[in-house]
Amino acid sequence: MRSIMQMASSNIPVVVSLIVAGLFFSMIPIRPQLWLYPLVRQAVALKIDYQTQDMLAKETPHFIIRYTPADSDTADMVATAAEAAYTPVTTALAYAPKGKSLILIYPDRQAMKSAYGWEGGANAMGFYWGGVIQILSPKAWLENSQSLEQFIAVGPLTHEYTHLVLDHMTRGNYSRWFTEGLAQYVEYKANGYEWVTADNNLAEKVYSIKEMDERFDELPNQALAYRQSLAAVRYIADVHGDAKLAQVLAYLASGKKVETALEKSLDMDYATYETMVTLWAKGNMKQYSKIAN
Repeated sequence: MRSIMQMASSNIPVVVSLIVAGLFFSMIPIRPQLWLYPLVRQAVALKIDYQTQDMLAKETPHFIIRYTPADSDTADMVATAAEAAYTPVTTALAYAPKGKSLILIYPDRQAMKSAYGWEGGANAMGFYWGGVIQILSPKAWLENSQSLEQFIAVGPLTHEYTHLVLDHMTRGNYSRWFTEGLAQYVEYKANGYEWVTADNNLAEKVYSIKEMDERFDELPNQALAYRQSLAAVRYIADVHGDAKLAQVLAYLASGKKVETALEKSLDMDYATYETMVTLWAKGNMKQYSKIAN
C-alpha cells in the first residue's frame, strides 16, 4: 500500500509547508518524523474528506460513515459495527483518537480498487490509509448482507480501526508486520476471529524477522506473513502479559523503533525474541489441520 508520504508528493504546496514545519520541529529532541507524519496524515485525510463530501453520510458518536445510494440499507449496520469496535480497540490500546473517524463504503471491488491509497489484494474487505478507513460494502461479500452479528464477527472494522488507533497513538512509528499483528490480535480478542488456511501453517518453514521487517507486503505467501505477525504479538501478551504489550506500545509512542521497544519491554534481544516466537507458535497457535472443516 502506498505510504502517506508518497501520496503527499502530489500535493507540492502542502508538502512545502509541512517540510518547513518539520524543520522547525526537528530542533526538538525527538524524531522529526513523529511531528511531520501527523501533519501529512491530516492533509491527506482533509483531502479525502473534501473529495467525498457529496456522498451520503451518517454520523455516530465516534464515526462519520459515507456511502453511495447503493448502500443506503447497510449504512446503519456499518455504523453499529463501527461503534461495536470502538470500545474493544480503544481499551486494548489504552488510547482514543480525537474527533470522529471517517469510514468510506464502496459498493463493489472495482470502486474500492480505484480508491485513495488502494494497493491491496483482490479479496480484501477493507483497508486503512491516510487517516481514513475504507471498506467494501457487505453486499459484495457477506452471505447474509443484513446479518449484523456476522458482519461484526468477520468484517473488517475492528481490524482497520486498530490500524487507525495505532497510527494516531504512535504517529506512524511502527513496522508493517507489527500493525498487522496487533490488528489481528485485537480482532481475535474481541471477536474470536483468526485467519487460518492450509497455506499459513506455523509448524512448517516460516519467514525470518528480517524478511518481515524489510518486505512484509512483498512476501509471496501473505497468509503466512499475516499469521506470523499475529503469533509475534500474541506471544507478547500470552507469555509476558498484557502489561508488556502495553509497554511496547508506549515505547513506540515515545519514538523507539519496534526492535528497541521489544528488547526493552521483554528484556531479550531481537534474535532471541524471534526464536521464542517461532517455538511458542508451533505449540500454541491453531493450525489448519486441527480445524474442523
